[in-house]
Amino acid sequence: MGKSIVNNPMKNKKNIYWNIGGIIIFLVVLTQCLYEIHSIALIRKIVDIISMVHIPVLVFIAGCVENNEKSRSILSIIQLGFLYFIMNSIMGFVYGFELLLEPVYSCWYLLALVVWRIVTPSLTKFKNIVLLLVAISLFAGFYSSIDNTFAIGRIISFYPFYMAGHLFNEKKIYDIHRMKVSKRFLFGGIAFIGTIASGFVACNFLGYSDTRFLMEGYVESIEVIGRGFMFLTAFLAIGGMIVFSVDKNIPFVTMIGRNSNIVFLLHIPSTLLFIKILEGKKGGVVATIIYSLVICLVLGNDVVARWFYAFTKAGADIFTQSSNKKKGKAEIWARIASVVVVLCFVGKIVIKEYDGFLSEQNIVEEVATEESEDTIFRIMDEKVKSKFDNAFHITFAGDLILLEDQVKRGKIGVKYDFSEVFKYATSYISEADLAIGVFEGPMAGEKVGYSSSNFDDNKKLALNYPDEYAEAVKNAGFDLVTTANNHLLDKGMEGANRTLDILDKIGLEHVGSYRNNIEKENSHIKIIHKDGIKFVVLSYTYGSNGYTTEELADGYVTSIISGTEGELFEKLKSNVQSDFREAKSYSPDLIIVLPHMGTQFSNEIDSEQKVWFEIFKECGADIILGDHAHAVQPALIEKYGDRTVFSAYCPGNFANQYREKQGDASALIDIYIDRTTKEVIGGGIVPMYTQSTIAGNYRALPIYEIQYNEALRNQLSTDDFENAKVAHNAVMKAALQVCPDVSGITKRYFFDEKGYIRTKTAGLKLTEEMKNGVLFSKLKAAKTICFVGDSITEGTKNGGCPWYEPIEEYILADVKNFSKGGATVSYLIEQVEKIPETELYVIAIGTNDVRYRDEAQCAMSAESYANSIEQLRSLILKQYPKAKFVFIAPWYSIDGDPFCPLSYEDKAILNKEYSSALENSCTRNGDLFVNPNDYIKKHIDLETCGFYLMDHIHPNSSRGVRLYSEAVLVQK
Repeated sequence: MGKSIVNNPMKNKKNIYWNIGGIIIFLVVLTQCLYEIHSIALIRKIVDIISMVHIPVLVFIAGCVENNEKSRSILSIIQLGFLYFIMNSIMGFVYGFELLLEPVYSCWYLLALVVWRIVTPSLTKFKNIVLLLVAISLFAGFYSSIDNTFAIGRIISFYPFYMAGHLFNEKKIYDIHRMKVSKRFLFGGIAFIGTIASGFVACNFLGYSDTRFLMEGYVESIEVIGRGFMFLTAFLAIGGMIVFSVDKNIPFVTMIGRNSNIVFLLHIPSTLLFIKILEGKKGGVVATIIYSLVICLVLGNDVVARWFYAFTKAGADIFTQSSNKKKGKAEIWARIASVVVVLCFVGKIVIKEYDGFLSEQNIVEEVATEESEDTIFRIMDEKVKSKFDNAFHITFAGDLILLEDQVKRGKIGVKYDFSEVFKYATSYISEADLAIGVFEGPMAGEKVGYSSSNFDDNKKLALNYPDEYAEAVKNAGFDLVTTANNHLLDKGMEGANRTLDILDKIGLEHVGSYRNNIEKENSHIKIIHKDGIKFVVLSYTYGSNGYTTEELADGYVTSIISGTEGELFEKLKSNVQSDFREAKSYSPDLIIVLPHMGTQFSNEIDSEQKVWFEIFKECGADIILGDHAHAVQPALIEKYGDRTVFSAYCPGNFANQYREKQGDASALIDIYIDRTTKEVIGGGIVPMYTQSTIAGNYRALPIYEIQYNEALRNQLSTDDFENAKVAHNAVMKAALQVCPDVSGITKRYFFDEKGYIRTKTAGLKLTEEMKNGVLFSKLKAAKTICFVGDSITEGTKNGGCPWYEPIEEYILADVKNFSKGGATVSYLIEQVEKIPETELYVIAIGTNDVRYRDEAQCAMSAESYANSIEQLRSLILKQYPKAKFVFIAPWYSIDGDPFCPLSYEDKAILNKEYSSALENSCTRNGDLFVNPNDYIKKHIDLETCGFYLMDHIHPNSSRGVRLYSEAVLVQK
């Protein structure tokens, strides 16, 4: 044995491991940042492959260096446990995790080391143990219970690498390093080529994603093959790195490798901060590499390591000995950290219990916390609806853009057809009196090459569209396009000029770019006469790719707006003011401005937009329709002096192949103008979602059509529908700062200077069964009616749509509503003096008495409920002796009700008991009783979640309230 050591050419075996660890921990930090920040396809592929390798290699190295008695000692286990308790708790508190003992971020690794150190000595005696552990890891994925609870999935799945490192002894390293250099390079090269090939297969053919190495259960059985390839990739990488490794001390690399566990555990907070700061900024790759080097140097140096290990040892000493010696700084800090974490645990438990106590005690006093923050939207009355219906209607679409794949998907034989892009939005566009779009890109002809990138794919982006695209735009119903945009000159002046030639040829009006000085002088102010209204249109862009602002400002090709201060800004502002003076000389009814500007992929307006929109308003603009941000931005109507000004900062792209950063969310913006006064009276939003079939083109789908067009719905997946809901919410939140539920979507969302206005839900088509029901004749006969109840009568959750709205058009009476989300019978009794006087009261109350089970606010039994109903009835009669009553049984609610402490079965039994008691009360008093619950339940049980209900009880403002109205009317 001694001779072998003497002849061993290696100076330090551990340097080999540490050098590998140094490289790997750098890649861990680097790839985590790159994956979060960058969406360039090549970078993502590289990151995916490295992600298959870095953790397994790190674990393998841990197995190598921990193959000693010290690592398996009780003291080392306690040290890891102490470190896990402190680090995991702190990160859990900071980042808001609820289950503080569950591993947070990289802390899972500490749990894994504890388990691996304990069990490894017992398992090494088994033959082929590494292969056995690999097989266990592969088959573990078939059991969904083996998930990331306490990191069990990762502990099992990464264990083969730890065991392989543990068994990788000095002789094996010696045998590898005594090989000829040429042979080592051959084997190492084969290993690395195999790593890339195996990783490529996993990424491109087996659906690898970064989440797969969380080692959770398989969704589909075929994923076992993907995990197998990930193991193959990692073991090949380990082999290659061992072959190429050296035993020399490499400055910086060896040090951070020696301290790689510390870097791995501590880098997360600073990395998360770095990701947030750098997201969306240019130069991210270089900055990320520099950051990764710095963080490895800062956290992986020996000074930090000494303090870290001293802190860990001192923490373990707290639980292993009672020392009377003078305490060092590390022990003091360890004790402070322990006390702080324990106090935080206690505080969190107390707060949680106190909050639970309060919520349990006050669930109804808060008028049901489930209802307390809901918005009741203004409703469009018939007078306002009539004004909108008769108004002059302008529709504005965002960037009509074709990226590389969009062009290629449009090719049919030797020609191009883009009609699919507009198919489902055409009716919305063509029904406008004036439809305006942004033609963002040239038509320079096929010879110079069509669009050459899909954006953010590491390819040069230069747009160019087939001529057929202009025809598709015109056929979709657009009357006017602006050509002022940053891609105007992607194919030079010849391309810009040819674009205008094609638009002129097909008869599509345009503004924004010009062939020469004379044309600009004569055409930069576009005059449009339509239906007795005279519009003047001005178009501008912040610039054009490849040209300086100064060059464009001094030229004729387009009109420029840029900056917020300085000499050039003042010059451009003066040009705009001159344009407006000229525009006003034509005595237009309205001035429309089309500015191409804004921060890309941002829902927020930037300072440049604010400055220029204010300039336009000062100059006399009535309608400002911006674009370029590729994301939906605010739309609003405001009084400006004696004018009403409409401003829409960006509707997003019309249909966009680039799906990241809300690229699949867009809108059509509507403007409504009073035909008599020629003033803006309101606006509209049509939320859209960009979707493509595998063989089709990217198309803009109005989300209303996705919800209600059965032919379209049959073409979409559930993922499409979920993505469309996300797009809907993003559009509405960005454009109008409201988010009505998508289940109640209407063809257009209307707004005025006060904000969003809800339109009434479409009415029921009455059947003979409904007309002959017990309730309809009473509703028809009454002159005044008051609907009384809780959230379902108020429309608390669905924006203010009560259950009876779909039948309101058939009621000739004056309708009033007295209801409150979360109300119980006792609430109505307390508020009875506020109930308005009417001839007929339709009362639906009692659901919350069943659900909440709070004796301070609820009728706790069927008998007390019936008595409370009779008390309410008597109090109303005392005020209004001629009143007549209809009582509706407590509304049906489904399972999964978080506000009900009862089981679903007990709740259903109680609901029936209350309904029966109410029916008996109505029989005694001669009132009409209606129980729609069996009808409602039958229909809800047949449909998917969300078809009728928004949650456990509340009907949505479309199908839901129509079902409830129908259910009430069909009762005999």
